[in-house]
Amino acid sequence: MGMIIIGLLSSFNINQPLLIGSHVALLTLLLWRSQRVDLEDKNSIAQFYQFIWRLFFLEYLLFPLACLV
Repeated sequence: MGMIIIGLLSSFNINQPLLIGSHVALLTLLLWRSQRVDLEDKNSIAQFYQFIWRLFFLEYLLFPLACLV
C-alpha cells in the first residue's frame, strides 16, 4: 500500500503507471493467495511464506525499474 501511495504522490521522476500498476497487481495476488492458504497444512503455510519472500525480493527489481524507465 505504501508504494502505491508514494507512486500517486511522488514528484520524483518515477514511472507512475508501472509502479502503481505492478503494486496493485501484486497486492491483489497476495490477497488472493492468502485466501487459499490451508492453515491446517504446514506445506501450504510454508509455500505462502515463500511467496511473501518472493514478493519482498521482487520489490528490489520493481522500484529501480520504475525509476529507470
